[in-house]
Amino acid sequence: MAKRRVYKTTTIARAKAAVSKYRSAEENASEPMRVRVLVVDDHAVMRKAICDLLSHDPTLDVVCQTASGEEAVSKAEELQPDLVLLDISLPGISGIEAARQIRKISPKSHIIFLSQHDSLQMVNEALKVGGHGYVAKVDAGLELLSAIRTVREGTRFVGLRIRDQGWTAKEV
Repeated sequence: MAKRRVYKTTTIARAKAAVSKYRSAEENASEPMRVRVLVVDDHAVMRKAICDLLSHDPTLDVVCQTASGEEAVSKAEELQPDLVLLDISLPGISGIEAARQIRKISPKSHIIFLSQHDSLQMVNEALKVGGHGYVAKVDAGLELLSAIRTVREGTRFVGLRIRDQGWTAKEV
């Protein structure tokens, strides 16, 4: 006589729960992934302007604003943001040094420098310490959201003002 296979049956409740879980996962997959952003600039007006600009993109969520390099490092360690928008000229440690430390304590965080400095030397230094992008503050209104998208997709972004000075990726 042939052996009968006994299949593990699930209850109706388990089946409904599984369907519900599947539908929930499907719905969540269609929602854009939220990007948690840490904004670091020593000028309150600039931080507000950056946050106002970011508010136009529903996928960006500013989780913290800080005014110094030390605060940036501390908050990056605590919050592990997806993205850090970082000025270079900060009180205490510079944005360059803050980036160096953030890369160690929050390695998954992408760093975009947003600075008034537009010299090739400063840009190269910022990218060498682990920056993923560089935007001159004067161009932030035009380039920042594009820079964020580009960096989140895994590509380095350097603003047009810097590229117009002859910057090439070979320099880094």
